Amino acid sequence: MNSPETLQRLTHPVHTGNRNQPLCDLILLSWNHLEQTQPCLESLFQCTKLPTRLVIVDNGSEPPVREVLRQVRPAGAIKDVTLVQLEQNEGFPRGMNQGIRASRAPYVCLLNNDLRFTTGWLREMIYVAATHPTIGVVNPTSNTFGNRPGRGISLDTYAERRRSLHGRYTEVGMCIGFCMLIKREVMDRIGGLNEEVERIFFEDEDFCMRAQQAGYQSVVAAGSYVFHAEHQTVSKMPEREALFARNRRWCEERWGKRLRLAWPRFEPIVPGSDELRDWLLSLLKWARRRTMVYVYCPIPSGMTGETLFQSVGLVPHADIHWFHIPHRMAPWAAAAWILRRRKKPFNFILAPTAGWARMMAALRRVHRAQLLDLNQAQTVYGQRQPRPLAMNPG
Repeated sequence: MNSPETLQRLTHPVHTGNRNQPLCDLILLSWNHLEQTQPCLESLFQCTKLPTRLVIVDNGSEPPVREVLRQVRPAGAIKDVTLVQLEQNEGFPRGMNQGIRASRAPYVCLLNNDLRFTTGWLREMIYVAATHPTIGVVNPTSNTFGNRPGRGISLDTYAERRRSLHGRYTEVGMCIGFCMLIKREVMDRIGGLNEEVERIFFEDEDFCMRAQQAGYQSVVAAGSYVFHAEHQTVSKMPEREALFARNRRWCEERWGKRLRLAWPRFEPIVPGSDELRDWLLSLLKWARRRTMVYVYCPIPSGMTGETLFQSVGLVPHADIHWFHIPHRMAPWAAAAWILRRRKKPFNFILAPTAGWARMMAALRRVHRAQLLDLNQAQTVYGQRQPRPLAMNPG
C-alpha cells in the first residue's frame, strides 16, 4: 500500500509546479434535460476535490438551457469553467471531441450529464491510472456494472465502504463512456473518439480497442463510485434500436465480433502455483482478444476467481467468468453447465481431454459450438490478431 505522501504526489499536479494548475479536464456533454444536468453539476462541484477544469459542451440545446449553462461559474476545486456551445446536436463523439480539443490537462474525464458523484471519485481513478503505466482508460465502479447500494443504504454510505478498496481495480475489455478517465498520452497517440460513429453507441468500445492496440489497458477502479441514471436521453430517441444495430455492425466490421469460449478444467487448482499463473495468463490472452471466457473448474474452498488471480500477483479480468464444479464429477458437471446454456451460446469449447471431446462432439446439436483442443485453440487465437492501429480518427 502506498503511503499518504505517495498518494498526494501521484494525484497532485506537481508536474506543473503550480498547485492550482488543473490535473484533469472534465468534459461534460449536455443536451437539454436540465432536470438531469443541474443535479449532476451540483454533485460534481460538491464531490470533486482535486484541481480541475470543467468544459461543458452544449450539444445544441434549447435557448433556456443554454442560458442556464452560461451562468455556471468556477467554485471549490473546479478552477475554471469553459462553455462550448454548438448550434446543433452533433452526437456524442463529435460533441466530446470538441471538449477534448479544448483540454490541456494530463488527464481528461468524459462525463454524461446524468451522473451523481461521491467523495473521492476522481482522486481514486487518477490514483489507479497514475500508479500503473500500462493503464490508459479508467471507469469508476457504478450501478452501470451492477454495483448499487442495498435497501436502506445511502449512496454516500455505500461509496464510503467501497473506499476501503483503495488502489484495487479490475481489467475490462472496454470502458464505458458515461464517466471515462483517459491519460493525455493515450489521446496524443491514438486521437479522440471516432467520428465515423453515427451519433452515439460503440464510440467508447472503438476508443478502448485502439488504446489496447497502443499497449494500454482499460480498467474499473474498485474504490471510486459514480451513480449513473442510465439512458435518460437516448431512451427517448425513436431510432435508438436501429442506431444501435447500425453502429454495432460498424464496430464488428472494424474489430470482429465478441466471442464466447467455454474452458473447462478438471484438475485441482493450487493457489499461488506457477502452473496456475501460466494458466491464468492463457485465459487473459483470450479475454484481451474480444472473448468472453467461461471457466468451469473445481475452485478451492474459500477462493474466488478474483482471489485466484491475486494469489499469483495478477489482476482479474471482468470478461473471465468462473463457475465452480465438484472435482469428482468435473467432466459431467462441466458438460451439464455448458449444455444448459441457451441464450448467447458458445462459439468455442476447449476440450481438456480427448474422451470428453468425443462426448461433447456427439452432443454438438445441443451446444452448437466448435470443439477445440489446445493446438487448435492456439490457431484460432492467432487468427484473432487485432487490425493495424488506427491513428487520430477524431
